[in-house]
Amino acid sequence: MNLLQVFFIISGIIIFLVAYDIAKRERFNALHFLVFLGVGSGLLVFTFVPQVLDYIGKIFGIARGADVLVYASIVFLFYFVLLLLRKVESTREEVTRLVREIALQNAKK
Repeated sequence: MNLLQVFFIISGIIIFLVAYDIAKRERFNALHFLVFLGVGSGLLVFTFVPQVLDYIGKIFGIARGADVLVYASIVFLFYFVLLLLRKVESTREEVTRLVREIALQNAKK
């Protein structure tokens, strides 16, 4: 077992623990929980059975299976960036609404 495999095993376990802790506190929805479980289990599966990556690569027509992980990571990162932007925008709108309400209340006094 090389150092990269040890890193993947530790990362997979940490992702499972974080997903469990956040799900226990009900801090995010089921889709995010499933994504965390998928990433954590994927890390563990790809660590112990690396031939799975080659099989997945052949399905997508990619020569190296590890490239599938890179492409999937880019897609997931883009998805999460969009989620964060949506959350920031909704927070900004909420703050603007609250400031307007407070300003109107103070203007009447």
